[in-house]
Amino acid sequence: MNLSSLSRLVIALGLVAVTTGVFAKDASLKSALTFYASFDNGTDADLAKGDKRLHTLVDKKPKAGNHTDKLTQLAKGKGLTGDALLFTKRNAKWLFYDGAKNFEFKEKNWSGTLSFWMKVDPINGLDPGYVDPIQVTPFTWNNASFFVDFNKDGNPRSFRLGAFADKPVWNPENKDVPEPQRPLVPAKSNPFSKEKWTHVAFTWEKFNTGKKDGVATLYLNGKNEGSITGWNQQFSWSGKPHRILIGLYYMGLFDDLACFNRALTDKEIKRLHAHPASVAKLLK
Repeated sequence: MNLSSLSRLVIALGLVAVTTGVFAKDASLKSALTFYASFDNGTDADLAKGDKRLHTLVDKKPKAGNHTDKLTQLAKGKGLTGDALLFTKRNAKWLFYDGAKNFEFKEKNWSGTLSFWMKVDPINGLDPGYVDPIQVTPFTWNNASFFVDFNKDGNPRSFRLGAFADKPVWNPENKDVPEPQRPLVPAKSNPFSKEKWTHVAFTWEKFNTGKKDGVATLYLNGKNEGSITGWNQQFSWSGKPHRILIGLYYMGLFDDLACFNRALTDKEIKRLHAHPASVAKLLK
């Protein structure tokens, strides 16, 4: 074999190795994906282990479909790669997806990831008050709940991740706990803009272990913004219907909502940010 042939063989083997590695990463992500809504083909999820339909809370009761009187609607061509949801009014009716199987729950040693994109100006584009682009719970924000929110105070407002265990576990005295003493972590950066998309993700692991070893981590644009640690993250969801509530009091664009049944690695989170169409490609 001459030098030229050997060089071509080395290059070919290298390409095979790289391609194999990419396929392995795709397979790992795809097997962990439990829910994905691109909003490119309407409001039904592209992939759902459970109910794929979007629902609206109408008089506190769920109703399939978008019934916000057009206050929230699909914005054609305004998404990452296609369409997106546009929330226009703070007081619009709440939208959600059924969490059963879509946002997988485990009674012991529970982990997972939620990912989505926003385009919003938190200084000039949001009305006063707390804003929760995502909240997942069968109860309320401070009882067995995950959420990310913009704080009601400050300019710019602080963006935070909350991971609140069962209220009797994290707040057994049922008292008014100051925010710095709650299971919250504020983001270190503030990348939000009405001109550019911001990728938001959070992971959780070692939840429902009975120990104070649960970890929930917030990521913005692929960067680790901080973690909630030192809490007994006991979530008693078994047998209780939980919801993936989206756009609570939010005003802006929202796109590519995805849930995974394990905590993605830092590298995987960075990949979701660097390749906005990567989740959609897993389904092809």
